[in-house]
Amino acid sequence: MRDFTLIFGCMFAGKTTRLIEMFNYSSFLDAEKLSIKPLMDNRYQAEKINTHSGLQIPGHRISKPEEIYPLLGEAIKEVYMDEIQFFSENMITIISELNSQGIKVVAAGLDKDYLGRDFGIFPLLVKMATERIELKAKCEICGNVAAYTHRKVDSNELLLIAGKEIYTARCQTHWLAGLEIRS
Repeated sequence: MRDFTLIFGCMFAGKTTRLIEMFNYSSFLDAEKLSIKPLMDNRYQAEKINTHSGLQIPGHRISKPEEIYPLLGEAIKEVYMDEIQFFSENMITIISELNSQGIKVVAAGLDKDYLGRDFGIFPLLVKMATERIELKAKCEICGNVAAYTHRKVDSNELLLIAGKEIYTARCQTHWLAGLEIRS
């Protein structure tokens, strides 16, 4: 069985909200589902997968993909992963192994970084996903459809984990304008 759903888009597009909805609407019991997020994501409540608007489900924090194995029990039928872009390439192997054991995987994350480049392992995840759900946000400047994440602070750090205090969703026109200002 190969069942891997990938939810992706820019910041504030509703990726984690969709992940939580899929978790909540699953026909499996909570004891048959495992949800994880990267250890480095310490926003909101640490032991939960959280949305910017306050929705949440229980979530285990792991630092590397292999740490999923001890969390798996015989009853696990589905694994939900948030902020998947922060994990190493080993996550590709882990997802394949989970699928080969009949475990459905649902993952959410940013497909592009704030400079518009592929984020981490995302190109590989897109290739292996059996279902791809691309979400868009609303441009903070004009209200049009947004597919880009704009960083409001002047930092070249790739991994700067934050929320609306540092990031906004932007349409291509306003994202490009924001890049020009930073240059």
